[in-house]
Amino acid sequence: MNTLARVSTESLSAPVARAGAVPGLAEVSVVTDLRAIEEEWRAFEGTAVGHVFQSIDFVRPWLLHIGRDQVSPRIVVGRDAGGSILFLLPFGVRRCLGATELEWIGGPYADYHAGLYAPGFLAALALDAERRKAFVEAAIAPLKSEVDVVHLRRQPETLGGYPNPFAAWHASDQRTRAHWTRLSGDWDTYYRSKRNSSSRRHDRLKWEKMERIGPAAAIDAETPADVRRVLSALFVQKDQSLAAGGIPPYFADTNVRAFYDALAMKPYPAGLSHVSAIESNGDVVAANWGLIRGDRYYYVMTSYDGGPVSRHSPGRALMRHLMRWSIDRGLTEFDFTVGDEDFKTHWCEENEYLRCSLKVLHPRGALLGLAIRGVRSARATVTANPKLTRLANQVRCRLAARRG
Repeated sequence: MNTLARVSTESLSAPVARAGAVPGLAEVSVVTDLRAIEEEWRAFEGTAVGHVFQSIDFVRPWLLHIGRDQVSPRIVVGRDAGGSILFLLPFGVRRCLGATELEWIGGPYADYHAGLYAPGFLAALALDAERRKAFVEAAIAPLKSEVDVVHLRRQPETLGGYPNPFAAWHASDQRTRAHWTRLSGDWDTYYRSKRNSSSRRHDRLKWEKMERIGPAAAIDAETPADVRRVLSALFVQKDQSLAAGGIPPYFADTNVRAFYDALAMKPYPAGLSHVSAIESNGDVVAANWGLIRGDRYYYVMTSYDGGPVSRHSPGRALMRHLMRWSIDRGLTEFDFTVGDEDFKTHWCEENEYLRCSLKVLHPRGALLGLAIRGVRSARATVTANPKLTRLANQVRCRLAARRG
């Protein structure tokens, strides 16, 4: 991995910058060692527009445990004439099919991919699509000699209520969708606004039936021992549910477990992570690993035990506990992230579409570009057909078993 602090700094004297296409932008640099930017990054993200997956405390453990052998960081930083950061883009590069690919750091472990932006920066670009395009071109300019293919996934169409420039740049027609809800007032008021009396009674009866089996409680893991205990249960439960659907285990890789452990061991509010569970008779029957940034709770990964207690919906009980927990701490947004599961429609009045961007910059990236387009097309075909989805999952399981 490249350990240089900065590989390039370009003063933007190009015509597009002189014309004011990117307001206030004076310099773009590329940082390849997180230690060179960590202090500024941490300070900047405190007020920046963006998502938790671009926080330094998410990016650093991902690079350490997941990406270290495959991805080299290329953190693009834009500054104004006074040296203040206007944007920070956590990119990485990897080699694939003889080409160098630029991607957002975090891969499939990040539900949203985007940059971090100074307040007001995106607003200045909001009404002019050409300015947004010019910004993207200026941001990746220092990397063009190194990068053959730009492949950016899971990009929300908006950030902070304004258009996300990267989401519209060489974007695919295919979109995925995320859902979130605005939390307001106290828990009882919010709960009543989302669930009618019959639904609330149904929820209450489910909990009472679970209590008949044995003592039931919602817990928020705060000690290292509790965090490890709940995470261990989540890992097992998640892989079991994936196996039931014919999907290879997610947590078989020790590096994956180490990544989640690293985040979870610094719980909110000191860190980003929140680990919680529903216990029945002292056993974890549902678990959740979530993240918090600013006023938003990210409902990232949940699991439940497939035993007899599962018919009493401990996972749904845990979700309601997390909403109450968030409201009690002054959080105002609860993000269910990517996916169109039916239950989200009962809670979410807001949604966000996500897009992928693909651009081949050099001829040596042509093969990789074709492969990416082919995989994207095949995935769309498979996911639209349940039979093909099951077949694809069976193949993945067999390949995973052969790899051991």
